[in-house]
Amino acid sequence: MGHRRPSPRPLSEPIRRPWLWVTFVLLILAMAPWYLPEGATAPLVFGLPYWFVISIAATLAFAAVTSWTCLRRWNLAEPEEEGQPAAGRDSGEGASWTT
Repeated sequence: MGHRRPSPRPLSEPIRRPWLWVTFVLLILAMAPWYLPEGATAPLVFGLPYWFVISIAATLAFAAVTSWTCLRRWNLAEPEEEGQPAAGRDSGEGASWTT
């Protein structure tokens, strides 16, 4: 197993960015159709009530924003001890699943 090369991107932790939290709150609010009139089922979209389609779209958008943020915007330095192989791992020593 090779070592990870250092990333040329600057360190970034987007959890401290207000735009991310605003986006999360708006998408979570869009997931629950509390803002639509009670009993509204028309119009149908592909045979489904439009509020269901809105809820599914907001859920998929939330998953996409979360994935994009974790994969593209999150860049933290890896601690030295995580970059090194564990002592005795190859020999089978200390192969406990609990810590």
